[in-house]
Amino acid sequence: MPVLANRRYPQWAPPGTPLIGPLPEEEQARREAMLARLLELARVALAVVDGEAARDCLRPTSRVAISPDDYEYDADLCNGLRRGLLRVERLSDLEVQTGVWRLRPDQPGVADLLLAGKGYPRQFVRWNEYAIPMPPAMHQAFQGEPGVAVSQDGRWLSVFAPLPDSLDDIVAVLELCVSFRGELPPVL
Repeated sequence: MPVLANRRYPQWAPPGTPLIGPLPEEEQARREAMLARLLELARVALAVVDGEAARDCLRPTSRVAISPDDYEYDADLCNGLRRGLLRVERLSDLEVQTGVWRLRPDQPGVADLLLAGKGYPRQFVRWNEYAIPMPPAMHQAFQGEPGVAVSQDGRWLSVFAPLPDSLDDIVAVLELCVSFRGELPPVL
């Protein structure tokens, strides 16, 4: 039986791409294998991470923040969403960091980190900057296509996957981030 591409995202790695196991020694082959693993992990994550929870975990009164830390969360929805992120991080032997980004309704072209797994995705988040101008790969994901971003210094790889709700509306973007070097420096 042939392996079929994902019907919705044919550019993703084919189903069955291993999430664990040794990576190739050669640098370019290693990077390609890491990208294939992240794309497969993103595909699997769409079944684990709840789009409705991502859409509704912020209460309506705090959908537009007065200050960067002025959020009122629905604890039950956020806990479920975070458990999903933590499960996704454990599916691979890579040191994956996950996060869910949402569009800021009060600032076009800006997204903010709604929730993260065990640590913040390190390519775009700084300790005092949770709202950022959308990188092109994230914008692509909000348009419905998965996006890939490599940091300027070549250390970080991020895959952005559109996170739909049950009506297939893109309500958030899931980021999976990994270091090419396997290191985890502190968030600056």
